[in-house]
Amino acid sequence: MGGRFIFGLLLGIYLTGAAYGQQPESYRHLLRAYEDNDNINIRGVGTDQGYSNGSRFDYFFIKDKPSRFFPDRIMPKAGDSSINTWGWSLMQVIMTPKNIIKRIPDKNDFPYAGALFATHSLHATNPVKRYNWQTEWMLGVMGPPSLAKETQRFAHRIVRIIQPGGWDYQLKTDLLLNVSVVTERALGRIHKNIEVIGGAQGFAGTALNGATVYSIIRIGKMTPYFNGYLSQFATPKGAKSRRQFYFILRPSVEWMLYNALIDGGIFNRHREPVPEVDDPNNDEPEREDRVRKHIVGKLDYGVVFSAGRVSISFTQTTMSPMIKGTDIQEVGNVSVFYAW
Repeated sequence: MGGRFIFGLLLGIYLTGAAYGQQPESYRHLLRAYEDNDNINIRGVGTDQGYSNGSRFDYFFIKDKPSRFFPDRIMPKAGDSSINTWGWSLMQVIMTPKNIIKRIPDKNDFPYAGALFATHSLHATNPVKRYNWQTEWMLGVMGPPSLAKETQRFAHRIVRIIQPGGWDYQLKTDLLLNVSVVTERALGRIHKNIEVIGGAQGFAGTALNGATVYSIIRIGKMTPYFNGYLSQFATPKGAKSRRQFYFILRPSVEWMLYNALIDGGIFNRHREPVPEVDDPNNDEPEREDRVRKHIVGKLDYGVVFSAGRVSISFTQTTMSPMIKGTDIQEVGNVSVFYAW
């Protein structure tokens, strides 16, 4: 009888722990490594034009106590039921023109430009009312200190493709300081397999100024979107199933008033780095003056697979031209997640 009682007590403790493990905060830390590249392309038609590459590393975590860090205190939360996921990130971005062979790039095409920056973020979601706030502060630098020139040339040596020739004329050094605020709300759900979310984003500072409206459609086997950021990519022990497999569709319209990596930095934007001479090796017709399109349409689509604490995702972004006379651009992204 005593043995049965002890066994029952232990079983009850185990089941209680398993039930707790199903809560969104069971995993409290998440690492993410991701790579954007326009040569990661479903159609196999890669280029180096425009947004050529982005490499990012993130650490997300859930705190036990309220933060005393001033920027944290002014970031919007999602009510009394808010699940707050904080993050620190480091990212490098590379932009290049269509023709990377030319030593003197076409000043009316995309410029050579790079940025290196750190971000601090808060993803605050309310699983009861099904909405969230996402805030991100960014601090960094563009120009030669971003090491974009060295990174792209090293990558091209590794894969043994032609070296870009115009990095001596990249956009000049400038300060990047930005803030981005996103809000998302549930629009509809069909059983547990289809979710529709609406979102809007605004960003301002010396890097980007503009806004985006979008929707997210998720289809497949997944945890609810508003159960916390970590739960989208990791399922803890004790859940009925630790695997997620779902597809993502995200159409959006972006209004970009200012983009430092195309327009030049706030302090050096009027200093054109490209000389007023022609490259003798240039056999292309002269382009019209650079005209940046302020409205851009985008479509992101992809798939996420999660098994326990490990997850991988692949997404493809197709966007309308950002500069008049350039092509539609496609950029692929591969992300790997690990939670604990």
